[in-house]
Amino acid sequence: MSWQLLTALSVLLFSLNGLFHRVLMKEESSDPIAQTIAFYGLGGLFAFVVAIFRGGFHYQISIDQIPFFVLFTAFGTLAPVFGFKALKLIGASENSILSSTTRLWVVLGAFIILHEPFSLAKIIGTIVILVGIGFAQWQKEKLAINKGAIFALIAALSYAITEIIAFYILRNFDVPSFSVYSCILPVILLLIIKPKSISKLSFYFPPRRALNIGLVSINDTISTMLLFLAYQVGHNAAQIGPLMATQTIISVILAIVILKERDNMFNKIIGATIVVFGIILVV
Repeated sequence: MSWQLLTALSVLLFSLNGLFHRVLMKEESSDPIAQTIAFYGLGGLFAFVVAIFRGGFHYQISIDQIPFFVLFTAFGTLAPVFGFKALKLIGASENSILSSTTRLWVVLGAFIILHEPFSLAKIIGTIVILVGIGFAQWQKEKLAINKGAIFALIAALSYAITEIIAFYILRNFDVPSFSVYSCILPVILLLIIKPKSISKLSFYFPPRRALNIGLVSINDTISTMLLFLAYQVGHNAAQIGPLMATQTIISVILAIVILKERDNMFNKIIGATIVVFGIILVV
């Protein structure tokens, strides 16, 4: 399967995940750390099942890879915790705009860390995509640098760092097995740092909440594995990174079609058009 198709499938599933969060997970009283533990814990279990069916779980980590796994665990834990904190403090449109900056960091990391050939067109294309996303998501809110915005930017940078480290590790690692580590290691770290958070997991025991977070976790894990496979096939994070940002626009389109969200249609259409131009520059 080509990296383009794998990336497209990953974008589509991540976009559906955005709808799952909006339709299924409307409860605001959950604890960010407990939610991270539940979210990644279920994702890790699902990834382990996939690994077993794809030839077994490859647990070996070489000595040279250990520092990268440590960094991945640290930033992979910070990212969702700050992301969930941001969602509680700022509006959805503001959070989406700030979170999309992840893609610019990924492109820069691809050039600097992964040593991919530098391309000005890819940087410009990424910026154009981010402008389109911002235009489509803008709700006439005043962007302010407050605690919620800072949390969103920290989460965006942390997600970018984890993605670049993941791509580096995946040059010599099995995708399903790495997906297990990418989910379980942050859970272990959080349980060590905040052991009392385990008592808050009871929030997800009711069947409806358990189903909700289970669906989101499984969908997110599949999406992530497709993203990892796309990189293993193409070794082109500078292209895959900005293309993944289009999930925001796909979510907007799906919300129009499925949820009948027709507000701010002019901005959404113009934003989607701008994103298309950005995609042309990146690809």
